[in-house]
Amino acid sequence: MRIIRKSELTTANWAHGTTTQLYIFPESATYKELNFDFRISTATVESETTKFSSLPGVKRTLMVLEGTLELVHKDHHSTILNPLESDSFLGDWETTSGGKVVDFNVMVRDPKLSAQVKPILLGKKRTLDLDSSNISFIYVFKGDIILNGNTNLIKGDSVYFDPGDTVSLLANASSVLIYVTIQ
Repeated sequence: MRIIRKSELTTANWAHGTTTQLYIFPESATYKELNFDFRISTATVESETTKFSSLPGVKRTLMVLEGTLELVHKDHHSTILNPLESDSFLGDWETTSGGKVVDFNVMVRDPKLSAQVKPILLGKKRTLDLDSSNISFIYVFKGDIILNGNTNLIKGDSVYFDPGDTVSLLANASSVLIYVTIQ
């Protein structure tokens, strides 16, 4: 298990906003070299219309955290995403978007792996126990939680855990978590 504090992260500019890498595996990989098995990040989209970079061999899942985004995947499908809604697509699809948003991204390059992304709403003083047989990742989008009875996680913090790790969460305040499983 690895706790990742918001204060440890760096934010970089991209063509249409900013991006913050939350986790990359293996940890020695880099996005620019596209030598990762999977990468988890957040981004701001500050242009009203954008064209996505072509990323052949990458499976993508994008979840909107704030705002509304229209995604158009030429010759495939289109969708409008509101907060906490997601869409999965291939990185070599010709994709454009409309709308200024904050989003959550999971990119998977290893063809043997796939990602599931879902929001978890946890009311104040509610608990959630997770025992995963998969690689898992939790991002605190809103709120304040206690991990395994002793570690406080606030907005922007994350926890990566390996198969077999047990995680217990207690919400100090109403919280929104983004839960990723890689299998």
